[in-house]
Amino acid sequence: MKVLFIISNHETGAWLSEITHPYWHLNERGVEVDFASPSGGAITWDPYSDPYSENSLEADDLVSKGFLQDKELVASLKTTLKVADANLADYDAVHVAGGLGATFDMLPNEDLAKALEYFWSNDKVVGAICHGAIALGNIPDRVRGLKVTGYSLAEDQGLEAAFGPTFVIPQYPQKALEATGATYSSRGPGAPYVVDEGKLITGQNQQSASEYSIVFLHALFADTPILSH
Repeated sequence: MKVLFIISNHETGAWLSEITHPYWHLNERGVEVDFASPSGGAITWDPYSDPYSENSLEADDLVSKGFLQDKELVASLKTTLKVADANLADYDAVHVAGGLGATFDMLPNEDLAKALEYFWSNDKVVGAICHGAIALGNIPDRVRGLKVTGYSLAEDQGLEAAFGPTFVIPQYPQKALEATGATYSSRGPGAPYVVDEGKLITGQNQQSASEYSIVFLHALFADTPILSH
């Protein structure tokens, strides 16, 4: 199995755990991962998501710490594929990571629209988390009427209040998802929340990274070890 990760190129950055947690859960089960971005080349991550950064919000994130200790993995984030150049037929699923950067370069985006449409039309798993869920706005006809989540308007407004008037969020995932006709839902700010719609998996925020990764993994293998009553 092989999965394509799509990550923002924007200087505002991606959120590290939304890359590292899905990578770890997939990699430990033998799934290969390639990293891609709208423009190709280097991506950066929000310093607040870096466990080694001053003022990190994820200082205890052992998964991200382990990822950053692997020089080859870190180097691979500097040489990502350009989405338009990726051979989509090589992949069994796509995961769109979040971070505020996604609100700048993932919608509208013709290359992402084509990629997501390919995975959807070929009955492959499509996943997106946090601000990355805004990318689903590129395929409104596919998600219309489905249940989804992503970074909530309340969470974005909390960021704006915390960082002040110079803090820019050009568009909000919740509003973009609602505009498609999808049924958006969320829990409170910072609460883990994942919506499973079969081959469409969405996570609300970075606090959902591990839960999202596990649900995504189960969808990929069309199997779950969880007994439901």
